[in-house]
Amino acid sequence: MEKGGDHELLHDLNFQKERYEAEHKITFKNPKPNLLEKLKESGPIGGEENGVKSKRADDSAKKQRKRPEKGVDMEKLADNLQRLGEEDLLQVVEMVHNNKTADTYTKNDVEQGEFHVDLYTLPDSLVRMLWDFCVEKLGG
Repeated sequence: MEKGGDHELLHDLNFQKERYEAEHKITFKNPKPNLLEKLKESGPIGGEENGVKSKRADDSAKKQRKRPEKGVDMEKLADNLQRLGEEDLLQVVEMVHNNKTADTYTKNDVEQGEFHVDLYTLPDSLVRMLWDFCVEKLGG
């Protein structure tokens, strides 16, 4: 067989049913309002919308406040995040967006140029990632 080009494969699918369905759960990170509206037309959607915490996220946050991740001082993490420079903060926002879960509370206020995140709703791995990032950038 030569590399590239079109190849013809013979196959027999042997369909037993007239119609097959395979449902897949898809999670959209930071969906746009237009996408949310279209999704609502096709059926119910779960999770948070536009920074509004779901009941599940609220319960999870309460549990995490009682047991912060070992080795990470959440108050110091919050202080260190505020001390970061603008370029570093952009990286932090990107890290949060790329690693957040359905339980993570975020609010992006573009008009005010502010990004809000509840540190206690972040997954442990992201808390550790942010802590290590602050240690690297601020030296402890």
